[in-house]
Amino acid sequence: MKNNLIVFVLVLLSVNLFSQEEDSKKLVGKIKDYSSLWAGVETSTTTYINTNTKDSNSVSLFIAPYVDYYHKSGFGLRVKAYALTAPVNSGIYLTSTSLYFAKYTGKVLPFISYTRYIENSNASIPYSPIQNEVYGHLHFKNKYIDSWAGVDIGFGNDEQNNNTSVSDINAFTAVSHLFLKDYLGPKKKNAIGFIPSVQLNAGTDKYFKFLRTSGYISQNTKVKRIGYGSRGRNPGQGGNNTSDSIYTYTINETNTFNLSNVEVNLHVLFFLNNFSIEPSGSMYFPLRGEDRTPYGYWQINLNYWF
Repeated sequence: MKNNLIVFVLVLLSVNLFSQEEDSKKLVGKIKDYSSLWAGVETSTTTYINTNTKDSNSVSLFIAPYVDYYHKSGFGLRVKAYALTAPVNSGIYLTSTSLYFAKYTGKVLPFISYTRYIENSNASIPYSPIQNEVYGHLHFKNKYIDSWAGVDIGFGNDEQNNNTSVSDINAFTAVSHLFLKDYLGPKKKNAIGFIPSVQLNAGTDKYFKFLRTSGYISQNTKVKRIGYGSRGRNPGQGGNNTSDSIYTYTINETNTFNLSNVEVNLHVLFFLNNFSIEPSGSMYFPLRGEDRTPYGYWQINLNYWF
């Protein structure tokens, strides 16, 4: 059972981050030939602009249901929708569709995906000109410390600037370790896992974006210093006025590729028969800009495995 649970942990880590079987017979053997379908819901906070009060320095809770299918060939598909729960402009503000290829057995585990983002013109969510994402990483498994390295490329057309082609790039390297306790519960089908990790992020950070590796932007709790870009756009249309020269904002269209932050994460997984519950927390230590105060955010995922 432990080997199979590790595979599912890797699935969750690869799809949910940089993220059970139905019965005991499927918990042993033939891991490579296993296809899986699961559905879940994610909740966390995102940058929020109150269009009534014109306050653009807040965050709001979002709910994001998704469905994911992984075929034993290595290909998978995920569809996800994000809904704002704020009293002003609540509702779906973003949908994403991801096609990916991944392997979860062996010592070197590749993952590559293409994601299409479609914003629903919600005035309370900053505009992002990044509509497409190509992401890839390599995960090197080790008995003691796992290592990760990846790149995240976003691109699209800026509709607020004559459909100019734009792009942003992130890269990261990380180390992690899985602490797993399985065979729990009356039917020995439950388990609990803890995954601490440390990650070094680098990027251009020119635009507001929803990329897999840019949670420090889209879920940043220090909204006042994000900036949303350097053009001084109207906050209700996706940008703060960045004329305040005292600070260097996280997002600026003049940014060059450089180190952005050190990220410390703790991902907890509870496997309860066909369910998994995954609370996680992240702390960021900025390496760019004048304001180097650490900040963080939390996230909770609930999954059901069919």
